[in-house]
Amino acid sequence: MKRRLTVITMILSLVLSGCGPSAPVPNESDKTVKERATMHIEINGQIASVQLEDNATTTALMADAPFTIKMDDLHRNEKYHYFDKAFPTDAQSVQTIQAGEVLLYQNNCLVIFYEAVEPAAEYTRIGQITDFEDIQSLFSPESVQIRFLKE
Repeated sequence: MKRRLTVITMILSLVLSGCGPSAPVPNESDKTVKERATMHIEINGQIASVQLEDNATTTALMADAPFTIKMDDLHRNEKYHYFDKAFPTDAQSVQTIQAGEVLLYQNNCLVIFYEAVEPAAEYTRIGQITDFEDIQSLFSPESVQIRFLKE
């Protein structure tokens, strides 16, 4: 009888050990997409959102915000500003640049493209102005003052 009780106890232990709460099996509908950080820029009183890349360049740039810079025109398709300091980079060859992209050229030149281009240089991606069509007219061939704000 003792032997029988021992066998039954062992069998029940084995069966019940798999009955605890199970880990959920992930599926496509359960996955949450990490929302990218945003910042805002102000040009002539109009505010636009910039969806930021998750990289060391963006982190270093955001550490300086808020700041205001004068951005000059180049090639009638981009605005640029050279900082007095270098930022970390992860420059990559970019095949196409869309209007509203915010990039770093070399290690100290912030660039905002207001026209789509096929570049011949490498850039580090910083972000994309999400509602660029609302402010594109503010990027005339003249220099502009742009204020970068933390969200």
